[in-house]
Amino acid sequence: MSTDTTTATTAAQPAKITGDFDFFTGHFDVAHRQLKNPLTGSDDWEEYTGTCHARILFDGAVSIDQVTFPSKGAYGMSLRLFDPVEKDWTIYWINSKTGKTQPPVRGRWDGDSCWLVGEDEHEGRPVLASYVWSDVTERTAKWQQAFSVDNGETWETNWVMEFTRRDDAPEPLGLPKVTDDFEFLNGVWQGEHQRLREPLTGSTEWYEFSSTLTGWTYFDGAVSVDEGVLPSLGFKGLTFRTFDPIAKEWSIYWINSLRGKLDTPVVGKFDAEGNGLFYGPDEHNGVPIEVRFHWRKNGPAPTWEQSFSTDGGQTWEANWRTTFRR
Repeated sequence: MSTDTTTATTAAQPAKITGDFDFFTGHFDVAHRQLKNPLTGSDDWEEYTGTCHARILFDGAVSIDQVTFPSKGAYGMSLRLFDPVEKDWTIYWINSKTGKTQPPVRGRWDGDSCWLVGEDEHEGRPVLASYVWSDVTERTAKWQQAFSVDNGETWETNWVMEFTRRDDAPEPLGLPKVTDDFEFLNGVWQGEHQRLREPLTGSTEWYEFSSTLTGWTYFDGAVSVDEGVLPSLGFKGLTFRTFDPIAKEWSIYWINSLRGKLDTPVVGKFDAEGNGLFYGPDEHNGVPIEVRFHWRKNGPAPTWEQSFSTDGGQTWEANWRTTFRR
């Protein structure tokens, strides 16, 4: 978010640029077939079932789904981002037991299938991981994961998901709630923004604009997603937040619809009074900086403020303030 320095203009929202994952919306039953011990020569597979709920954002350029694993007492999530310049997809996987985004795979659709690949590790061993989407119909789809330990010369498939559309929402898992920190953002909000026109220049000129924000939570509150529509700036913004249940802190990522990339996160937590402070490294116009987000969530009109520091956090300059109202 820190590098978004577009000033207020009268700009139309970008036209729809992809419908690749439009088929993957709504509720699904999922049949899993998973290799118990990958990369060992074993052919011992485990079969189990679950459900999935998926939606698209950014007019199709973001795809999010939550997969439930009832027999394992856990959730999984895929975050898919379309790069409007490179014309390919980057996909991140998040497991509810860690709350961390795993290394991504990247690729694109070719006809009726999609192949993506990226560097990962399995039990400490470096691997290439690949995802394949195929067999897409109006009511079904197939996903497969495979690993390679020889730089892609050979692949071993270790996980297959078969999706079948269902007409109603599945029953919730009913797991103990880990956090409700960002559930206040669920639903539709109007944002009233003030932005410093030229941060870190000594400027005191601010401009104002409005937005509409819609928020959702997943993982029983431990993932928070909101999409902001900013008509005067000519783009949409998506905030993706994941909660680490061990460290008890949030990682907050920003995605600009013009770039389709996951920015460097800020990390932090809320105190008992509803004040949240989140910090992270970034750069502004090529200059290394520290970024701070400050949420004040209590009351009918939550506020958010972004600040930059060029001296390691000794001093801060606020450059973006937002008040949210229903």
